[in-house]
Amino acid sequence: MKRKILSLAAATVFALSSFATNVETDRTWYLAGEAMKISVRADNALIAYAELSDANGLAAGVVVGLKGGEGEAVVELPSHLHSGYYVLSVYTRDDSQATQRLVAVVNALHKSKNDDIQWVPSDSCWVATAGTADWGNAQAEFRATKPADVREAEGHIIKARVRNHKNGYAFKASEICPSLSIVGKQIHYFEGKMVDDSTAVFYTYGIHGKQPLVLSALSSTDESLPIEMMSPFVSLLPTDLPHLVFHYKRSEVEARSIAMQRHQRQLVPAKSPSQSGTYADDAAEEVVPLDYDDTVLGTQPYLTYNLDEYRQFLTVREVLIEYVKCVTNKKTNGVPHLFVYSKQFSDDSSWPTLVLIDGMPVYDIERLLSYDARRIHYINIYGGQYTFGNGVYNGILSFVTRSGRLTNYPTEPNAQYLVYEFPE
Repeated sequence: MKRKILSLAAATVFALSSFATNVETDRTWYLAGEAMKISVRADNALIAYAELSDANGLAAGVVVGLKGGEGEAVVELPSHLHSGYYVLSVYTRDDSQATQRLVAVVNALHKSKNDDIQWVPSDSCWVATAGTADWGNAQAEFRATKPADVREAEGHIIKARVRNHKNGYAFKASEICPSLSIVGKQIHYFEGKMVDDSTAVFYTYGIHGKQPLVLSALSSTDESLPIEMMSPFVSLLPTDLPHLVFHYKRSEVEARSIAMQRHQRQLVPAKSPSQSGTYADDAAEEVVPLDYDDTVLGTQPYLTYNLDEYRQFLTVREVLIEYVKCVTNKKTNGVPHLFVYSKQFSDDSSWPTLVLIDGMPVYDIERLLSYDARRIHYINIYGGQYTFGNGVYNGILSFVTRSGRLTNYPTEPNAQYLVYEFPE
């Protein structure tokens, strides 16, 4: 196969697209292990996604917060990167295509079988131009890999993979109800949209910083399906990259290499760029709990029970029998459900009541009824009908623990509990 060759000088001025999204880098070339500063400009978006890839996979990525259509971010280049060209792709949810440019990376400390670089000693770091026409033909292949997606002008979009097979049956998208909830004393509940039979998309808003969340998926037969968050990056892998001919000045490379190693020693170990969240045990101390607020849905609950004002019972079942008269436990298709009946609620019982504990949806009602009531601080009942995504609920029954962190209450089977950092 004929090798494509492109000069470093040409790559630094050759942007691969001229769409509304634009990206600039702070250097013409980078050492593996250096910090790459990028500046992004995008119209009508609050968040942009930047990823650095070669033909083998995603090398690094970052979410860029935008203010007034502009933002900056730092991509920490892993020290194990091979020498050669990479593609920096930047996109927002409302772009039909990604903005891409070539980035030259040089690993001066380690050789790799994937190195695609020709070292040419020189008095300066430059290369004669060659082969730009070949690279131009390849950019169409890059653009074709950008999937169509929905506009993201507010909030943040999270994707998850649902394992839709259960007991030999494959559930279709219309038979799956995915949900995302922020664990805490406030209610932040989002129902997802199934874009195909195994991929869910959640449109979140009003959430910032590191927060614990629970992802869950329920089938049309009330069975819990395994669900797991996907990387926020779409991994726009190029099918081919040009050969890097690197004319270098030895003193400059050595000085940059020493500075890069000092920078690395100062860094706190970072998580993998393809990992969008960390498990709660790894980062719980960094989470700032949200205070209790009974007006988070824009209205106060129709009924509130502060269990400090009542005689303590051992289980939630006893509390519902003794105090909360409007809640009924009954089975639908053999599965227990809690329903709220009151003048503030619709008579249409075909819509279920949304049951939450510290914001997490509850599917196993029997486990909730057996939970230690002494750990519950508030029981809030919201009247009326509520729509979350595609789901309609006849009221909300919300249990708030004293800690707001699901104390001794395990997540639902097949659900994923993790700490996720929402961009500002």
